[in-house]
Amino acid sequence: MRFALTLLTAVCAGVIGSCTAPGAEIEQLPASAPPAWTYDSAAASIAEASCGEANLPGQGFVPLELTAAPLDAKQGNVLAERLPARVRLAGAWELDSDDPNFGGLSGLAVLDGSTLLAISDAGGWFKLALADGVPASASAGYMRGPDGTFLNGKDEADAEGLALRNGTAFVSFERNFRIAAFALSQCGASAKAVPVAALPSDRNGVPIAENEGPDALWMTPSGELQFGYEGVSNGISPLGGVSANSEGIWSGATASNPPGFALVAMDVAAGPDGARHEAFLYRAFDPIRGARSVLTWGPGEDDRLTLSRPVLTDNFEGLAAQPLDAGLLRLWIVSDDNFSAGQRTLLYAFDITL
Repeated sequence: MRFALTLLTAVCAGVIGSCTAPGAEIEQLPASAPPAWTYDSAAASIAEASCGEANLPGQGFVPLELTAAPLDAKQGNVLAERLPARVRLAGAWELDSDDPNFGGLSGLAVLDGSTLLAISDAGGWFKLALADGVPASASAGYMRGPDGTFLNGKDEADAEGLALRNGTAFVSFERNFRIAAFALSQCGASAKAVPVAALPSDRNGVPIAENEGPDALWMTPSGELQFGYEGVSNGISPLGGVSANSEGIWSGATASNPPGFALVAMDVAAGPDGARHEAFLYRAFDPIRGARSVLTWGPGEDDRLTLSRPVLTDNFEGLAAQPLDAGLLRLWIVSDDNFSAGQRTLLYAFDITL
């Protein structure tokens, strides 16, 4: 995932397809495409291939020391002043660990009501246990390839996007653009990668840089996998889906990037009202203004949150949507510190009244 490069302004004119409004449903695959891949059609084979007889449930995760320092009152007030109507800050923490492998968090998902699952762009798994909604402890594991050996190097282990369904984790990778599945609920961090789809390496004949690939991944309520690229050529973030023959296909739609921003995450959740709610996270950086993020969950101005100085912010890349009772949707975001002493791992949670 690139961070220290200024992203070009996204434009829609002249591009095949159209821009998708923030929070609007992503277009389906083209009518000429094969039927879409679905979770239900693949779940049994994924579990069998990912675990095998030698693996035990929960194997491979080990505890690590975790500190979760909440924002001080001044920082919290600055952040709260940015929130639009119907949004409440549910929590904001800086995470740290004495384990040098902790960091680089690039994808996030809600594993259950008391656990978050994060991935790192070095091929790491991190479970963040919550106590009354506050990060309390953590455990870590490392991704394995189809042969059971650990993923090695950026070409294999640059994990970026994360989607979950019934304890099976789906991960999108940069460098070698692909999606793989891991049966975490059955065999923990010992789960072997099960190839799901190869993803496009070019768009309209233009090659895509190895660090501009599928940062965003989500699964629809019906079990279809959809992906979004950070940005190609002129800064546009194209969207696509996985077909039944395990091929990533462009849908013709593009994310509605704010000017100068690129898509880094998206998620979807069925809210307590029964409706489908989609969220998008965009990121930008330049040496003068630093890291900036835009989080959207609908088409209106009150469905958008901008994080920039003087708010305590960093390289936010992971996003997870969690439906709550009483008509609330919680959006979690986490930052990638690039394993740099000059950056932070921040975890923020926002409750939105639907």
